[in-house]
Amino acid sequence: MKKYTIGIDLGGTKILAIVVSDKMKVVSRSKCKTKSALGIDGTGFRMKESAEEALGDAGLSWKDVGNIGIAVPTSVDPQTGDALHAPALGWKNQPLRTRFQQIFRKKIFLENDGNLGTLAEFKCGAAKGFKHVVGYFVGTGLGGGIIVNGKMHTGVRGCAGELGHEIVEYHGRKCGCGKLGCIEAYCSKTAFCRQFQKLIVADGMKSILSEYADGDFKGIKSSVLAKCYNAGDKITCRVLNGGFYMLGLAAANQASVIAPECIVFGGGVMEALSQKAMPFIKKGFVENLFALSPNDVKLKISRFGDDAVPMGAAVYAIEKGEV
Repeated sequence: MKKYTIGIDLGGTKILAIVVSDKMKVVSRSKCKTKSALGIDGTGFRMKESAEEALGDAGLSWKDVGNIGIAVPTSVDPQTGDALHAPALGWKNQPLRTRFQQIFRKKIFLENDGNLGTLAEFKCGAAKGFKHVVGYFVGTGLGGGIIVNGKMHTGVRGCAGELGHEIVEYHGRKCGCGKLGCIEAYCSKTAFCRQFQKLIVADGMKSILSEYADGDFKGIKSSVLAKCYNAGDKITCRVLNGGFYMLGLAAANQASVIAPECIVFGGGVMEALSQKAMPFIKKGFVENLFALSPNDVKLKISRFGDDAVPMGAAVYAIEKGEV
Protein backbone atom coordinates (compact mmCIF):
# COMPACT_ATOMS: atom_id res chain seq x y z
CA MET A 1 0.00 0.00 0.00
CA LYS A 2 1.34 3.41 -1.00
CA LYS A 3 1.71 5.64 2.04
CA TYR A 4 1.49 9.16 0.61
CA THR A 5 -1.28 11.32 -0.84
CA ILE A 6 -1.04 14.54 -2.84
CA GLY A 7 -3.46 17.35 -1.99
CA ILE A 8 -3.56 20.38 -4.28
CA ASP A 9 -5.32 23.71 -3.78
CA LEU A 10 -5.86 25.42 -7.14
CA GLY A 11 -6.64 29.02 -6.18
CA GLY A 12 -7.27 32.16 -8.15
CA THR A 13 -3.74 33.45 -7.56
CA LYS A 14 -1.72 30.50 -6.26
CA ILE A 15 -1.30 26.75 -6.42
CA LEU A 16 -0.41 24.99 -3.16
CA ALA A 17 0.54 21.32 -3.27
CA ILE A 18 1.17 19.24 -0.15
CA VAL A 19 2.34 15.69 0.47
CA VAL A 20 0.41 13.95 3.27
CA SER A 21 1.52 10.81 5.08
CA ASP A 22 -0.73 7.89 6.04
CA LYS A 23 -0.78 9.41 9.54
CA MET A 24 -2.32 12.61 8.10
CA LYS A 25 0.81 14.70 8.58
CA VAL A 26 2.00 17.25 6.02
CA VAL A 27 5.55 16.18 5.14
CA SER A 28 6.27 18.81 2.46
CA ARG A 29 4.64 21.57 0.43
CA SER A 30 5.25 23.61 -2.70
CA LYS A 31 3.65 26.86 -3.87
CA CYS A 32 3.59 28.75 -7.17
CA LYS A 33 1.48 31.35 -8.97
CA THR A 34 -1.58 30.03 -10.79
CA LYS A 35 -1.34 31.91 -14.13
CA SER A 36 -4.83 30.85 -15.26
CA ALA A 37 -4.24 32.75 -18.52
CA LEU A 38 -2.25 29.66 -19.59
CA GLY A 39 -5.56 27.83 -19.81
CA ILE A 40 -6.65 24.56 -18.25
CA ASP A 41 -3.80 22.48 -19.66
CA GLY A 42 -1.13 25.03 -18.76
CA THR A 43 -2.54 25.32 -15.25
CA GLY A 44 -2.70 21.53 -14.98
CA PHE A 45 0.98 21.20 -15.82
CA ARG A 46 1.84 23.89 -13.24
CA MET A 47 -0.03 21.86 -10.62
CA LYS A 48 1.86 18.72 -11.62
CA GLU A 49 5.20 20.54 -11.42
CA SER A 50 4.32 21.91 -7.99
CA ALA A 51 3.37 18.41 -6.79
CA GLU A 52 6.65 17.02 -8.13
CA GLU A 53 8.61 19.72 -6.34
CA ALA A 54 6.86 18.86 -3.06
CA LEU A 55 7.60 15.17 -3.63
CA GLY A 56 11.24 15.92 -4.38
CA ASP A 57 11.58 17.96 -1.19
CA ALA A 58 10.34 14.95 0.77
CA GLY A 59 12.68 12.57 -1.06
CA LEU A 60 9.71 10.87 -2.73
CA SER A 61 8.48 10.19 -6.27
CA TRP A 62 5.18 9.35 -7.97
CA LYS A 63 5.64 5.65 -7.18
CA ASP A 64 5.10 6.55 -3.50
CA VAL A 65 1.75 8.25 -4.19
CA GLY A 66 -1.54 6.42 -3.80
CA ASN A 67 -4.13 9.14 -4.41
CA ILE A 68 -4.37 12.70 -5.70
CA GLY A 69 -7.01 15.19 -4.60
CA ILE A 70 -7.47 18.59 -6.21
CA ALA A 71 -9.52 21.45 -4.80
CA VAL A 72 -10.91 23.97 -7.29
CA PRO A 73 -12.73 27.32 -6.78
CA THR A 74 -15.96 26.17 -8.40
CA SER A 75 -18.82 23.76 -7.95
CA VAL A 76 -17.95 20.39 -9.46
CA ASP A 77 -20.54 18.17 -11.12
CA PRO A 78 -20.06 14.85 -9.29
CA GLN A 79 -21.03 12.82 -12.37
CA THR A 80 -18.90 14.51 -15.03
CA GLY A 81 -16.18 16.24 -13.02
CA ASP A 82 -16.94 19.46 -14.90
CA ALA A 83 -16.18 22.85 -13.35
CA LEU A 84 -19.50 24.69 -13.47
CA HIS A 85 -18.38 28.28 -12.83
CA ALA A 86 -14.97 29.48 -11.61
CA PRO A 87 -14.93 33.31 -11.80
CA ALA A 88 -11.51 33.46 -10.10
CA LEU A 89 -10.03 31.48 -13.00
CA GLY A 90 -12.29 32.65 -15.82
CA TRP A 91 -13.50 29.09 -16.54
CA LYS A 92 -17.08 27.92 -17.04
CA ASN A 93 -18.46 24.45 -17.84
CA GLN A 94 -15.01 22.93 -18.37
CA PRO A 95 -14.14 19.18 -18.15
CA LEU A 96 -11.51 19.60 -15.44
CA ARG A 97 -11.36 16.06 -14.11
CA THR A 98 -10.87 14.58 -17.59
CA ARG A 99 -8.18 17.10 -18.54
CA PHE A 100 -6.29 16.85 -15.25
CA GLN A 101 -6.30 13.04 -15.35
CA GLN A 102 -4.75 13.20 -18.81
CA ILE A 103 -2.01 15.49 -17.50
CA PHE A 104 -1.24 13.59 -14.29
CA ARG A 105 -1.84 10.19 -15.91
CA LYS A 106 -3.47 9.13 -12.66
CA LYS A 107 -7.00 9.09 -11.28
CA ILE A 108 -7.95 12.48 -9.84
CA PHE A 109 -10.45 13.17 -7.06
CA LEU A 110 -11.84 16.66 -7.66
CA GLU A 111 -14.03 18.82 -5.41
CA ASN A 112 -14.85 22.41 -4.51
CA ASP A 113 -12.20 24.16 -2.41
CA GLY A 114 -14.55 25.43 0.31
CA ASN A 115 -16.10 21.99 0.71
CA LEU A 116 -12.67 20.43 1.13
CA GLY A 117 -11.39 23.06 3.55
CA THR A 118 -14.47 22.42 5.68
CA LEU A 119 -13.94 18.66 5.39
CA ALA A 120 -10.37 18.96 6.68
CA GLU A 121 -11.45 21.01 9.70
CA PHE A 122 -14.31 18.58 10.38
CA LYS A 123 -12.19 15.44 10.12
CA CYS A 124 -9.09 16.49 11.98
CA GLY A 125 -9.13 20.24 12.64
CA ALA A 126 -10.99 22.95 14.56
CA ALA A 127 -14.43 21.39 13.99
CA LYS A 128 -13.52 17.82 14.92
CA GLY A 129 -16.17 16.26 17.15
CA PHE A 130 -19.12 18.26 15.76
CA LYS A 131 -21.82 16.78 13.50
CA HIS A 132 -23.11 19.95 11.82
CA VAL A 133 -20.47 22.39 10.53
CA VAL A 134 -20.22 25.39 8.20
CA GLY A 135 -16.89 26.65 6.88
CA TYR A 136 -15.84 29.96 5.29
CA PHE A 137 -12.45 30.44 3.60
CA VAL A 138 -11.30 33.98 2.84
CA GLY A 139 -8.80 34.04 -0.01
CA THR A 140 -8.85 35.54 -3.50
CA GLY A 141 -12.57 34.77 -3.36
CA LEU A 142 -14.74 33.43 -0.54
CA GLY A 143 -15.23 29.68 -0.38
CA GLY A 144 -17.65 27.78 1.79
CA GLY A 145 -18.66 24.29 2.80
CA ILE A 146 -21.42 22.50 4.71
CA ILE A 147 -21.31 19.33 6.81
CA VAL A 148 -24.69 17.92 7.90
CA ASN A 149 -24.96 14.85 10.13
CA GLY A 150 -21.27 14.18 9.59
CA LYS A 151 -21.44 14.21 5.78
CA MET A 152 -20.43 16.82 3.23
CA HIS A 153 -23.55 18.35 1.71
CA THR A 154 -23.08 19.07 -2.01
CA GLY A 155 -26.66 19.17 -3.31
CA VAL A 156 -27.83 19.20 -6.93
CA ARG A 157 -24.90 19.02 -9.40
CA GLY A 158 -22.51 19.69 -6.51
CA CYS A 159 -23.69 23.29 -6.16
CA ALA A 160 -24.39 23.37 -2.41
CA GLY A 161 -21.89 25.22 -0.24
CA GLU A 162 -21.31 28.15 -2.61
CA LEU A 163 -21.57 30.41 0.43
CA GLY A 164 -19.54 33.20 -1.16
CA HIS A 165 -22.44 33.83 -3.51
CA GLU A 166 -25.10 34.30 -0.88
CA ILE A 167 -26.57 37.75 -1.53
CA VAL A 168 -26.27 39.96 1.54
CA GLU A 169 -27.26 43.29 -0.02
CA TYR A 170 -29.94 43.82 -2.65
CA HIS A 171 -28.38 45.50 -5.72
CA GLY A 172 -25.13 45.74 -3.76
CA ARG A 173 -21.53 45.57 -4.97
CA LYS A 174 -20.82 43.66 -8.16
CA CYS A 175 -19.26 40.24 -7.63
CA GLY A 176 -16.83 38.49 -9.96
CA CYS A 177 -19.63 36.02 -10.78
CA GLY A 178 -21.64 38.85 -12.33
CA LYS A 179 -24.31 39.09 -9.63
CA LEU A 180 -24.83 42.03 -7.29
CA GLY A 181 -24.50 41.90 -3.51
CA CYS A 182 -22.73 38.55 -2.97
CA ILE A 183 -20.81 38.30 0.31
CA GLU A 184 -17.68 37.57 -1.77
CA ALA A 185 -17.94 41.16 -3.04
CA TYR A 186 -17.53 42.35 0.57
CA CYS A 187 -15.17 39.85 2.20
CA SER A 188 -12.40 38.47 -0.03
CA LYS A 189 -9.02 39.74 -1.18
CA THR A 190 -10.59 40.72 -4.50
CA ALA A 191 -13.23 42.75 -2.68
CA PHE A 192 -10.69 44.38 -0.37
CA CYS A 193 -8.44 45.33 -3.29
CA ARG A 194 -11.33 46.95 -5.15
CA GLN A 195 -12.12 49.03 -2.10
CA PHE A 196 -8.48 50.07 -1.71
CA GLN A 197 -8.40 51.08 -5.36
CA LYS A 198 -11.50 53.23 -4.88
CA LEU A 199 -10.55 54.85 -1.57
CA ILE A 200 -6.82 55.37 -2.16
CA VAL A 201 -6.53 55.90 -5.92
CA ALA A 202 -9.94 57.31 -6.91
CA ASP A 203 -10.75 59.21 -3.71
CA GLY A 204 -7.15 60.17 -2.84
CA MET A 205 -7.17 58.90 0.75
CA LYS A 206 -3.83 58.24 2.46
CA SER A 207 -2.71 54.73 3.38
CA ILE A 208 0.58 52.96 4.00
CA LEU A 209 -0.72 50.29 1.62
CA SER A 210 0.43 52.62 -1.17
CA GLU A 211 4.03 51.76 -0.28
CA TYR A 212 3.39 48.16 -1.36
CA ALA A 213 1.05 48.57 -4.33
CA ASP A 214 2.38 51.29 -6.67
CA GLY A 215 -1.14 52.38 -7.54
CA ASP A 216 -2.43 48.87 -8.33
CA PHE A 217 -3.78 46.85 -5.41
CA LYS A 218 -4.76 43.77 -7.41
CA GLY A 219 -3.09 40.66 -6.05
CA ILE A 220 -1.80 42.25 -2.84
CA LYS A 221 -0.57 39.55 -0.44
CA SER A 222 -2.31 38.58 2.79
CA SER A 223 0.94 39.19 4.67
CA VAL A 224 0.93 42.82 3.49
CA LEU A 225 -2.70 43.25 4.55
CA ALA A 226 -1.79 41.89 7.98
CA LYS A 227 1.25 44.16 8.25
CA CYS A 228 -0.77 47.29 7.47
CA TYR A 229 -3.66 46.14 9.64
CA ASN A 230 -1.38 45.51 12.61
CA ALA A 231 0.18 48.94 12.08
CA GLY A 232 -3.28 50.47 12.55
CA ASP A 233 -3.58 51.85 9.02
CA LYS A 234 -7.03 53.46 8.94
CA ILE A 235 -7.98 52.46 5.40
CA THR A 236 -6.85 48.85 5.84
CA CYS A 237 -8.70 48.52 9.15
CA ARG A 238 -11.83 50.21 7.77
CA VAL A 239 -12.06 47.95 4.73
CA LEU A 240 -11.17 44.67 6.44
CA ASN A 241 -13.27 45.23 9.55
CA GLY A 242 -16.27 46.15 7.42
CA GLY A 243 -15.78 42.98 5.37
CA PHE A 244 -15.45 40.82 8.49
CA TYR A 245 -18.67 42.27 9.91
CA MET A 246 -20.47 41.34 6.69
CA LEU A 247 -18.99 37.85 6.91
CA GLY A 248 -20.44 37.53 10.41
CA LEU A 249 -23.81 38.63 9.05
CA ALA A 250 -23.60 35.97 6.33
CA ALA A 251 -22.69 33.36 8.94
CA ALA A 252 -25.77 34.37 10.96
CA ASN A 253 -27.90 33.76 7.88
CA GLN A 254 -26.46 30.25 7.56
CA ALA A 255 -27.11 29.65 11.25
CA SER A 256 -30.78 30.39 10.59
CA VAL A 257 -30.87 27.88 7.73
CA ILE A 258 -28.60 25.07 8.94
CA ALA A 259 -28.23 25.68 12.69
CA PRO A 260 -24.65 24.31 12.78
CA GLU A 261 -22.88 23.53 16.03
CA CYS A 262 -19.67 25.08 14.72
CA ILE A 263 -18.66 27.64 12.08
CA VAL A 264 -14.99 27.65 11.04
CA PHE A 265 -13.22 30.62 9.42
CA GLY A 266 -10.06 29.97 7.42
CA GLY A 267 -8.10 30.88 4.31
CA GLY A 268 -4.96 32.92 3.75
CA VAL A 269 -6.39 36.21 4.99
CA MET A 270 -7.69 34.69 8.22
CA GLU A 271 -4.40 32.91 8.84
CA ALA A 272 -2.43 36.13 8.37
CA LEU A 273 -4.63 38.07 10.80
CA SER A 274 -5.06 35.22 13.28
CA GLN A 275 -7.65 36.09 15.96
CA LYS A 276 -7.80 39.82 15.14
CA ALA A 277 -10.69 39.44 12.69
CA MET A 278 -12.89 37.51 15.12
CA PRO A 279 -14.33 40.44 17.15
CA PHE A 280 -15.79 41.95 13.97
CA ILE A 281 -17.05 38.60 12.67
CA LYS A 282 -18.65 37.92 16.06
CA LYS A 283 -20.27 41.36 16.10
CA GLY A 284 -21.85 40.78 12.68
CA PHE A 285 -22.91 37.30 13.76
CA VAL A 286 -24.45 38.23 17.10
CA GLU A 287 -26.27 41.33 15.82
CA ASN A 288 -27.95 39.36 13.02
CA LEU A 289 -28.54 35.97 14.65
CA PHE A 290 -32.12 34.68 14.77
CA ALA A 291 -33.59 32.36 17.44
CA LEU A 292 -30.32 30.73 18.48
CA SER A 293 -28.15 32.05 21.27
CA PRO A 294 -24.57 33.00 20.33
CA ASN A 295 -23.52 30.31 22.83
CA ASP A 296 -25.25 27.65 20.72
CA VAL A 297 -22.79 28.04 17.84
CA LYS A 298 -19.02 27.85 18.26
CA LEU A 299 -17.11 30.29 16.03
CA LYS A 300 -13.57 29.02 15.44
CA ILE A 301 -10.45 29.87 13.47
CA SER A 302 -9.17 27.12 11.17
CA ARG A 303 -6.58 24.82 12.70
CA PHE A 304 -4.82 24.19 9.40
CA GLY A 305 -4.66 27.76 8.10
CA ASP A 306 -3.57 27.88 4.45
CA ASP A 307 -3.12 24.08 4.45
CA ALA A 308 -6.83 23.42 5.16
CA VAL A 309 -7.96 23.21 1.54
CA PRO A 310 -5.14 20.95 0.20
CA MET A 311 -5.41 18.86 3.39
CA GLY A 312 -9.13 18.45 2.67
CA ALA A 313 -8.25 17.46 -0.91
CA ALA A 314 -5.95 14.77 0.47
CA VAL A 315 -8.57 13.52 2.95
CA TYR A 316 -11.19 13.40 0.18
CA ALA A 317 -8.86 11.48 -2.15
CA ILE A 318 -7.99 8.97 0.57
CA GLU A 319 -11.65 8.35 1.41
CA LYS A 320 -12.78 8.09 -2.21
CA GLY A 321 -9.74 6.04 -3.19
CA GLU A 322 -10.56 3.41 -0.57
CA VAL A 323 -14.13 2.86 -1.80
